[in-house]
Formats: sequence, structure tokens, C-alpha cells
Amino acid sequence: MKYDKPFSVKDLIASGGAKAEMIEDEDRLITGGFATDLLSHAIGNASSGDAWLTVLTNPNITAPASIADVSCIIVCDGTPVTEALRSKCEIMGISLLSSSLPITDLSVFLYKLQEGQK
Repeated sequence: MKYDKPFSVKDLIASGGAKAEMIEDEDRLITGGFATDLLSHAIGNASSGDAWLTVLTNPNITAPASIADVSCIIVCDGTPVTEALRSKCEIMGISLLSSSLPITDLSVFLYKLQEGQK
């Protein structure tokens, strides 16, 4: 989903919806949200500027994230972020965040954030 009012990675972190794990560009705008746990689905359907919501923590998720040029990856549901994923995101230049919220709840949170609500 594309947002009418994009916000930055820094704005998302400040809102409390997600915490920073590895930040490449805190001023990068999040222009939409995309949720999937299928790498092939992310490659074909995520858009540049999206926040990618997932529970996957395998470092291989950085390839689709890079291809799609997402603003950030957000690991949801309180899934622990691995050091291997953090390192790969740093190498690939992809901001990595985490959230204790389930994917559906974080999707609603992001939508409300872009609307100026919390």
C-alpha cells in the first residue's frame, strides 16, 4: 500500500512502533508498506520506498530487499534479530528495524502514523 503522507525511518523509530537494529539512512522516506514472508513475492511485488514487514531473519532476505529498494526491513512479532542478518544489512546498506507487534498490528500502526495518528 502506498502512503499519502510518507514519513522517515527516524519518524518511525521515534513513534515507538519499531526499534533500530541497524540504520543505513534514518532520513529515508517510507512511502508504503509491504508484508510477506515469501522471498519471491517480495522480489515481484515490493516497491521502492516500502517498509517490508516480515518475521524472517535469514540473511538471504537482504537480496529481495535490495532488488526492490525497500526503505527498511522490519522484523515483526518480537522475532529475535540475528547478528548475521544485522551484519548482512550493514553490508548491503539496508536499514533494519524490529517490532514486538504482530505484522497486522504494525501494518495498522504504519497506516495511522502516515495519517498523523498514533
